[in-house]
Amino acid sequence: MKNIQTKNLLVSQLLITSQHFRLSKEVLGSQSFSKCLDMLETIFEEDNNISNIELLLPKMLEAQERQDWLGLADTLEYELVPLL
Repeated sequence: MKNIQTKNLLVSQLLITSQHFRLSKEVLGSQSFSKCLDMLETIFEEDNNISNIELLLPKMLEAQERQDWLGLADTLEYELVPLL
């Protein structure tokens, strides 16, 4: 049950994060993205079926490093959210 609640909160946070990046609010988006990563870590500890999510992590971190905010927003909203 806790895992479902955590995933629902994470989905909401991911959508908020992608919206920040789309609106060129990179600082808010980056802060929110950090919260998302913390929440993902909690899910990793509770769920053994996370291999598809793990494959997206390098892609998301590379987009952040390149400051490709729209690419990161797309990955969060259209690739990560459906996996949750």
